[in-house]
Amino acid sequence: MMHRRQVLVLLAAGAARVCTAPSVAHAAPSAEQVLNDMQLSAEDRQKVSKGEFVTASVPAVSDRDLSFAIAFLVKTSPHALGKQAMSGNLVTADAQVQSWGEIKGAGSPADFEKLKITADEAKALAAAKPGDALNLSAAEIAAFAGTGGKPDAILDTLKKMLLARHQAYRTSGLAGIAPYDRGGRTTDHASDLRKASEAAAGFKKYLPAFQAVLLGYPKATVPQMRENFYWVKSIIEGKATYILTHLVGTPDGGAYALARRQYYASTNYNGEQSVAGFLPVADGTVVVLTSHAFTDQVAGFGGSMKRSIGSSMMAKKMREIFEAGRKKVGA
Repeated sequence: MMHRRQVLVLLAAGAARVCTAPSVAHAAPSAEQVLNDMQLSAEDRQKVSKGEFVTASVPAVSDRDLSFAIAFLVKTSPHALGKQAMSGNLVTADAQVQSWGEIKGAGSPADFEKLKITADEAKALAAAKPGDALNLSAAEIAAFAGTGGKPDAILDTLKKMLLARHQAYRTSGLAGIAPYDRGGRTTDHASDLRKASEAAAGFKKYLPAFQAVLLGYPKATVPQMRENFYWVKSIIEGKATYILTHLVGTPDGGAYALARRQYYASTNYNGEQSVAGFLPVADGTVVVLTSHAFTDQVAGFGGSMKRSIGSSMMAKKMREIFEAGRKKVGA
């Protein structure tokens, strides 16, 4: 029996079925087929059709993984929804977002012009040290220490750090993501993102080239692929969190597929990767999504219980964000 996570990933892959070489054609599955394959009950399928959120469990790919799947309905068409997601118009659906901006091409200091920090946020960065409080490399910690605690210098260093991480990722993909210095050990966020991408078994069948993008970006691409980059400043659990996000989207007929990768997050968690399929139905679009968010806080002793609780909390928070997003697009 196929696991729900595999089914959801198969949907996302099937919805975006674009290959660089000739292959056997696969029809994108209908929303009803997908919800059936998720092993949702008739009652849950009706809930989705009525606009309610339905969640499913997803196996963790590492001991830092908070994973879950969601299915829900929006009245916006798949392509319109994909267009809004790629444009960044749905970023502010998350009430935690304070400011954000697009990073164009290779990026430049001008792309971070809107990024501001408070005196307390500057102090936190100036006091950065190896450990779990902040996600920084050894070189980045040294750079903040060299600011002399001057707010303007700290903000400048933050912008340069985010730009450097963006450029390294855009040039080398997963290999360009610097590990986080934990003091005597490191956390390799790239490794977790790679495992999440490799776990997308459905891509191997329906869209091997798209999975290759997740694993081999920037060398790997697919036809019709669109990509955008954003920085975001959010207040999460009372702490300023600076996030770098890569969006990759591709259409196929009436459907659309989207992958969102947070290849850097400064605190609270390490980053995240989600894959979504947008499927057309009579009343709009059924969205199915799998998400893997990574944090060191659920690793180690009692990790299984921590991950179970954390995944439930993450799914609840994401439902709130998606509900706000539905209202934003008029669904």
